[in-house]
Amino acid sequence: MNTLYIVSTPIGNLEDITFRAVRILKEVPLILAEDTRHSRLLLNHYGIQTPVEAYHDFNKERQTPKYVEYLQEKGSIALISDAGTPGIADPAFNLVRECVREQIPVRSIPGASAMLTALVASGMPTDKFRFENFSPKKSAQRIRLLEKLKEEADSTLIFYVSPHHLLKFLNEIHLVFGDILLALMRELTKKFEEHLIQKTSELIEHYQNKNPKGEYVLIFHPQGKGGL
Repeated sequence: MNTLYIVSTPIGNLEDITFRAVRILKEVPLILAEDTRHSRLLLNHYGIQTPVEAYHDFNKERQTPKYVEYLQEKGSIALISDAGTPGIADPAFNLVRECVREQIPVRSIPGASAMLTALVASGMPTDKFRFENFSPKKSAQRIRLLEKLKEEADSTLIFYVSPHHLLKFLNEIHLVFGDILLALMRELTKKFEEHLIQKTSELIEHYQNKNPKGEYVLIFHPQGKGGL
């Protein structure tokens, strides 16, 4: 029976992909990708010549019915994101939801995930954690969110943070939680990978003197629990 495969791809280092993922990407008749040009670099690296079509936030509403029909009548599809596990902070959820509703089989091919890669190396408690994706764009909204999370205060928190908002967000965390321990991971699995596990004030001072660059995962426990 035709199947939608949710295929995890590397978050940086091209070696971080499973044999099964490569096989599935070669065998299916169609791959859906957020950015076809970006994904083609990975596919070319592994000699995968399967046709690729774009499926992203800007066309998901229009294209989802088309691919549900494809799965029902033509063949299986592999869905990949720009990096990591599809369905985490990307449009894969929309197609998965419709396939579940239509009783089309969905199978996940596990692999890299930026938030889990960062969490297990952070020294923060891993028994209970909460992924918050990217924080709100406005400062007042971020502070309200942090205050709400402080009230709950029972899970390690994981955020994706853009370099543009990093210093502001660090200051807001300091305002709400005080000088707690943070783990800040940059450019995971890539050439300039960096792990900074320091107090909030130390990270603020660091980025007052250095412009943030790259993609960040920020992790902390509201009660200040951590590895130091």
